[in-house]
Amino acid sequence: MDECPEHELRLVPVDRLPRLVGAGLGRVSFFVDPRHGRGGVLIGASLVIVGFMLPLVESRGFVASALEVAIDGAANLWLTPGAAIAQLWILWSRRAAAPMRAARAAVFGLAIGAGLPLLYTTRRIATMADVYAANANWLAGLWIMVAGLSLAALSSSRLGAQ
Repeated sequence: MDECPEHELRLVPVDRLPRLVGAGLGRVSFFVDPRHGRGGVLIGASLVIVGFMLPLVESRGFVASALEVAIDGAANLWLTPGAAIAQLWILWSRRAAAPMRAARAAVFGLAIGAGLPLLYTTRRIATMADVYAANANWLAGLWIMVAGLSLAALSSSRLGAQ
């Protein structure tokens, strides 16, 4: 069969169809694809979520993660992983380069905004440790969250780049 019976068009084998150079590269096909500047934001947001669950502070033998601190009363600290989840949602919902470029400011704002509750809470913990003559030692969870937020903020300018 060389012709379509309904449309009278010549049929061509699939392997002989013309291909456009670079076709299909303007869109990301799966969530963790690092193309178009998504990699830094993806890694940064993931680091924030992981750091939120790791030990944040140690004082007088007591170790607490940011999750425990948020549950025990620092409700503002929930904004930090919330912003990271919002960044991941932006990456999930925007797969083409143009919509990702449009989200650059939002990703940057979320990264900076997520750092503010973290800064406020760590400052409160340090102040209370001083009041009780204790020493607050900052652990890996804090530094991983700071690194993740910094990476997401710095990578936001490359979001949607070709």
